[in-house]
Amino acid sequence: MKKWIYTTALGGMLFLTVACEGFLDKGPLTEFTDENYWTSEANVRTFAWGFYDEFLGYGNGSGTTSEFYFQGAGASSAINISDDLCNNSFLNFQPNASSSNTNWSDYYEVVRRANLLLDRIPTVPGMSEEAILHWQSIARFFRAFTYYRLVQRFGDVPYIDQYAGAGESDRIYVARLNRNEVMDKVFDDLDFAVKNMRLSDGKNVINRYVAYALQSRICLYEGTYRKYHNTGEGTEFLTTAKSAALSVINNSTYQLGADYQSVFNSVELLNSKEMLLYKDYQPSILMHSIQAYTNTSSIINGLSRWAVESYACTDGLPVSQSPLYLGDSSIDKVRANRDKRLLATIAGKLGYSGKEDGGLAATTGYRFALYNNANLTGSQVTTINQNHIDAPVFWLAEVYLNYAEACAELNVITQADLDLSINKLRARAGIAPLQFVSNNDVKSSGVTIEDPARTNALEQISGVVSSIIWEIRRERRTELMSWTYMRLYDLMRWKKGEYLDMVMNPKVGQGAKVGAENKGKMAVDADGYILPYGSNKRTFASPRNYLNSIPTSEITLYEAEGVTLTQNPGW
Repeated sequence: MKKWIYTTALGGMLFLTVACEGFLDKGPLTEFTDENYWTSEANVRTFAWGFYDEFLGYGNGSGTTSEFYFQGAGASSAINISDDLCNNSFLNFQPNASSSNTNWSDYYEVVRRANLLLDRIPTVPGMSEEAILHWQSIARFFRAFTYYRLVQRFGDVPYIDQYAGAGESDRIYVARLNRNEVMDKVFDDLDFAVKNMRLSDGKNVINRYVAYALQSRICLYEGTYRKYHNTGEGTEFLTTAKSAALSVINNSTYQLGADYQSVFNSVELLNSKEMLLYKDYQPSILMHSIQAYTNTSSIINGLSRWAVESYACTDGLPVSQSPLYLGDSSIDKVRANRDKRLLATIAGKLGYSGKEDGGLAATTGYRFALYNNANLTGSQVTTINQNHIDAPVFWLAEVYLNYAEACAELNVITQADLDLSINKLRARAGIAPLQFVSNNDVKSSGVTIEDPARTNALEQISGVVSSIIWEIRRERRTELMSWTYMRLYDLMRWKKGEYLDMVMNPKVGQGAKVGAENKGKMAVDADGYILPYGSNKRTFASPRNYLNSIPTSEITLYEAEGVTLTQNPGW
């Protein structure tokens, strides 16, 4: 993946050249243009490296544009708000439609580049049919990935599957297409990719198994979205999610590692058999700042009480049911007899305003420690743009979770399915396996799981799910904790936006229990839980907040081209 760093600039330069209205004008022969670039498979490969920047990992440099942990001010992209983390500044959904949205413009640039690659591949001399199909698969992989993200954010979107050159604006300015039809086209792109992509094309690059992993992710999303939002039949998507995940699981090349935290804090993931694809950071070449932000004297984003209570005890039972749970009156009690993933995720001492742990503090008192690496010291940890632990992009644990959930949503799950997938994750986490009797009779340590949270008033808002689906969702949340991008859109596809609402779900705006005696010294509630946002309460409006607004500047632009771009509900 070092090649991502070295070649992105070249791909970007070509894109800027061909994206101009005057791209057909001949430039100096020493520069790449659309006319002289498409001469070899090597050049096609170089152009394709530019797409890899779509995998954000831990961000680049000092920026906080990342899929993990970071939350920025403002919510126009709707990726910032989480029920797992309480940001160091209050975040609420935007009350009015945005004039612009960088996701819209950036993603359509990626679509344009994918369509350009598809258009030019047949013209490249000397490429075999196998090579042509492979690179078409790469282009369609990224087009599918990008339309999936557009639909997640905006619902119905204009669908463009042809490259638009000078004077072809009619290919660009088209009305929004129903989201289901867009996702059907995404399905077709992924189906092509998994049938025609190379099984291997080198180390840490996209291959057929990475395509299977993406297919399982997207098809799970779409199948459940259609089910819970009543937008159509999702069985084909769920069936494909299951089979795609199984294709990865059955490949013995990929094996679950022994250490959960190493997925997130390793200097080098090259030798991890759990990784299908990762973002490779290297000192002085490409670095990030995620460790610096979690090891700073500033008060950082902390885990919410709602998130901490989601982790099971070692007997596999929820905290509401397990006799091993000692309560939350101290951090030692919170961590006792708990899932090892919780122990890796939060520090062993509380840190909050007025009571820092070694000068470190978090909004909720629960300090985030998942990215810490004891072998790194000094500026490698504490300095912005000096961190270089690698970031996972696609890895086996997510595929296990996709498989188990697809099986449960299809109502075909068995004990063998659980043992093949998430029970392996639970074994690594040091908690007892799930034992499947029926959809609403799931045991751990021989005890039927009866979590009262599954049927409480919060769940009644959008519908109660079966016990097996509830426990698989718990497993997904704890295994992928801090993957803020994934968590948000899990809530959106399950139609559980109310989890983000601090009135309907008070625990999402609470932190550690520090005692009511601290009232007056800091913001705590009557029971002594930290209130990181004080009296501020975030609310979730349905259906509005399930989608971003369509940027009003785009509506105006399309109108000037004679095309009506409709707005999303509630905006």
